[in-house]
Amino acid sequence: MKRFRHLTALAMVALVATGLTACGGTSTPTAAAQKAQTFPAGSTMAKIQERGKVIVAVKDDFPLFGMKNPVTGQLEGMDIELAGLLAKDLTGSAANIQYVTVTSADREAFLQQHKVDVVIATYPPNPKRQAAVDFAGPYLMSPVTVMVRKGYTEINQPSDMNGKNICVTAGSGAVAMVPQNAPSAKLITFGTITECMQALEQKRVDGVATTNSILLGLMSQNPGKFDMAKGDLLKDGKPASDNDSIGLPKGDKVFHDYLDSFLKKVETGGDWTKIYKDTVGKLTHDSPTPPPILY
Repeated sequence: MKRFRHLTALAMVALVATGLTACGGTSTPTAAAQKAQTFPAGSTMAKIQERGKVIVAVKDDFPLFGMKNPVTGQLEGMDIELAGLLAKDLTGSAANIQYVTVTSADREAFLQQHKVDVVIATYPPNPKRQAAVDFAGPYLMSPVTVMVRKGYTEINQPSDMNGKNICVTAGSGAVAMVPQNAPSAKLITFGTITECMQALEQKRVDGVATTNSILLGLMSQNPGKFDMAKGDLLKDGKPASDNDSIGLPKGDKVFHDYLDSFLKKVETGGDWTKIYKDTVGKLTHDSPTPPPILY
């Protein structure tokens, strides 16, 4: 037996109808302006204020987090909402933001080359990434699981991935987690989650492994096509979760401390609960508490 997790077609309609934030350097049109803070001269925060906008790397193919609405052309999701709050906190308006689309494999390079100020793109730390960039947060913790085609009965739990073709996105946490749970699984790596989903639909792979919340979003866009295997993946013998965090260039402690304080303010002020309910919560229908700051 497999299970759906709180999936409804109604939620999908609601998500599509939720216009949130524009892409390509435009803005959140309904966001009210506020008085900008004063930051230490020479700090990254002050430089962003002087530039007049924050440059944020996001994804455009991750439903519920960073997804381009095919009707409006605008980006939607929890990551996009959080980026808007950051722009408002730094510059006084959520309109002052430029989005740069990235894949999972691009994120460290974009930060190291200072193409963006931050990455807010379902971006959990791991030792390799932490050697290259820094992280603030997390802002969301989500279990990792496996999606299969509806009616496919050969993967009912993580260990059933042994001997099967499992799709993961390059640079994702699932790349390391799948072998821990199914040592003989055959990893098929693509650059985007959309390619994994297409491969699953075309029966070129048997399953797609990534966070539960991302898979729920994919299922919502393809009702009746996919199902979720029982059980979450383990990491080092414990339930695995991806700690989605804000990536920033390495070594900027002042900016890192600001981002952690920003996330605390978002959480304690109620904005975290609002953006969760407006995005991921529309499918999960749960009421989680914000995660503790770990990085």
